[in-house]
Parts: sequence; structure tokens; C-alpha cells
Amino acid sequence: MKRVQNLAIAIAAVATTTVAFGPAEALVQSSWNPSHVAYSYVYYADAAKTQQLGTAWDTCRQSGSTIYVIRPNIPTAYYDETPMFVCSGMGPYLPPDWPY
Repeated sequence: MKRVQNLAIAIAAVATTTVAFGPAEALVQSSWNPSHVAYSYVYYADAAKTQQLGTAWDTCRQSGSTIYVIRPNIPTAYYDETPMFVCSGMGPYLPPDWPY
């Protein structure tokens, strides 16, 4: 009887832990898909980056359950990019452990 009770407690503990941490862990794993990170850009006329030509930024789009990051056309090879946020099915967001 004591073994059955201990087994039931162990199963309940595992189930509770899975329910509590499973969805959050899945969110963190999917949020770091590199193709879902949106950037802002500053682009320049020359390699020394002395003459700024303009700025641009990515936008998020969703088609069904697929998330896309739409990249702008940068008219030069000289630019800086800065991570802004992660695109998701519920809109752009910053993950709790966003390092940028």
C-alpha cells in the first residue's frame, strides 16, 4: 500500500512539473529561431561608414501558422544591423532573456 501511495505521489509530481514548465520551455525554444529575429538597419554610402544614406527595418508577417520576417531591400553593401525583437504568431515580442 505504501509503495502504491509513493508511486502515485511521484506520478503527480512529474505531471505537475511537465504542465508547469513544458509550455514555457517550448516558447523559449521557438523564440530563438534565427529566421524570426527582426533587425533595424542603418546603411551607408561607403565602407568607412562616413555618409549615412538611410535606415530600414524588418516587418513581421504571418500566413496561416507560418511566421515570416520580411527583410527590406538595402541599396548598398555597407550597413549595420541591430536585433530589435522576435516575430511570433501573437506579434513581436522581447523574450525574457533577450541578450541584445
